[in-house]
Amino acid sequence: MKAQKGFTLIELMIVVAIIGILAAIAIPQYQNYVARSEGASALATINPLKTTVEESLSRGIAGENIKIGSQASTADTTYVGVDATANKLGTIAVTIGNNGAGTVTFTFAAGNSSPKNSGAIITLTRTDAGSWACTSTQDEMFIPKGCKAP
Repeated sequence: MKAQKGFTLIELMIVVAIIGILAAIAIPQYQNYVARSEGASALATINPLKTTVEESLSRGIAGENIKIGSQASTADTTYVGVDATANKLGTIAVTIGNNGAGTVTFTFAAGNSSPKNSGAIITLTRTDAGSWACTSTQDEMFIPKGCKAP
């Protein structure tokens, strides 16, 4: 009698079932990982802008003259050093009032970010006293460390 070569149908079906179960668990977890990493990337993009804003205000630049962009600053206007589209996941906006209070925001763009982050906003808010706070409209499980839900 010849020795069996290959796999039986039941063995192949068991392997396919195991792969299906693993995929059902792994894919959603990977999507969550991507959404969390996008939040961290967005915060890492806008966090350094706090330093530029503080430095500009300490030099006497009016808050309304602190603008988004990477062009050379002038005596009256400071550009924060990044363009509004510096991160492909969304857009950055800087709005500082003359009293020093204002916001630096990152808005996730639909289509460029994961669907779990689409339209969410991470906001760095500065008070006129100079303290900063970070809030996010992302689902709580995707909010980067250092931020909180509003």
